[in-house]
Amino acid sequence: MKLNMESQRMELQKAAAAHVRHCRYENNYDRIIKICGVAGCGKTALAAAYVQNTKFHCYFSFQGLDQKNALTAFKNTVSAWADVSSASNWAEVFRLLVPFFKKHTSKLVLDDMEHFKGCDAVLDAIAGLSEFLSDMKNLFFLPCRYAASFGEHQTFYLYPYDYTDIRKAVPTMAAPDVARVYAMTGGIGRLLADYDEKESFQTNLKRWMQPDSVYHCTMRQMVGDNFRTPASYHGILYAIATGQHRLSEIAKAMGVPNNQCKTYLDALIAAGFVEVKEHRYTIVHPYTLFWHKFLYLNTGRLVTDSAALAEEIQTEADNFALNVCMKYLLEKLPFSLHQDAVWLQGEAFDYVIRDGKKTILVKLPEQIDWRCTKTELEKLYDSVTRFSAAFYDAEICIASFHRFSNYCVEESAKLGNLHLVVG
Repeated sequence: MKLNMESQRMELQKAAAAHVRHCRYENNYDRIIKICGVAGCGKTALAAAYVQNTKFHCYFSFQGLDQKNALTAFKNTVSAWADVSSASNWAEVFRLLVPFFKKHTSKLVLDDMEHFKGCDAVLDAIAGLSEFLSDMKNLFFLPCRYAASFGEHQTFYLYPYDYTDIRKAVPTMAAPDVARVYAMTGGIGRLLADYDEKESFQTNLKRWMQPDSVYHCTMRQMVGDNFRTPASYHGILYAIATGQHRLSEIAKAMGVPNNQCKTYLDALIAAGFVEVKEHRYTIVHPYTLFWHKFLYLNTGRLVTDSAALAEEIQTEADNFALNVCMKYLLEKLPFSLHQDAVWLQGEAFDYVIRDGKKTILVKLPEQIDWRCTKTELEKLYDSVTRFSAAFYDAEICIASFHRFSNYCVEESAKLGNLHLVVG
């Protein structure tokens, strides 16, 4: 699935321009801009796409490099800009680049620095450029997972795509499948890029249920990259995903003391996996929640029985998608489901809202594939007078992830009090 990053690129461009203006005004030349977001959301791709619009740009990754080899590799990368072969440390490399920086506008992406042991030396060398450069023609973009990484610098937050973004990117995809894809991926760019929209959701799901799939491996990589003992953190995420939300409940499920469990949870919060409100711990991203709830204990079945597991996951994915994406449907309702809305358990309608003399009746989808047929619509008509004195005294709102039939659309055109909402 190809998602257009142009809007994010434009936002980054505006943020960078605003930062440059601010630095000039404050006479404080901070050339570092952090691009912060969860693993796989496209930080590196965005940074690379943005700097390519500058004639003199470069991308450099510290992944897998020790301090000596990183310095050597970087010197080779910028050798076309200046002769830096004599430099024995980072400060000397950047000093030798000063004549080039004074003459040319440049943008550099320094990737995978969070786990590089020589990170501080690189940052100090960049800061040292202020002794020699009195403008902001040269910027350094540092993708990172944590907002606290690399100290106090301008931070651009890159968020995962949401349901609406995917709908716009792939308008031909049925809304129920968009909901399924968003719920299972959490809008993480790496996973969306691995989804083939030319194939059915079921086909993609079967491929994702392979033990070496991008879908399965990404979660383990995300946790493994952040923590030295990933098994402990997977266990905590599984406990939360399966309904343990209090510290005492999670600690009991893990078999560890509360204070030790609290240390793990604080680390998960700092890494952006978990949030806590009113002493309740919840998982932030739908992908993390889905993976731990349905795949964490099924690794063996991915190897031995992936086809059967995919069929089981389909039902779970449908229910999960309905819960995750319902908020996007509710946002489209012409009436707000405020606290005075009464839930009608077991009734044809789901909610009734009394707004003065007006009665508002709301029908939400029972399943992700629920369709409002002619028969279903007529049943709803028959139920209106149970809640309103007369049919035309009520406002009827029906929401679905599926397109409505021609009959329903024609009825809505005839009746001023019938509102159809498509996810």
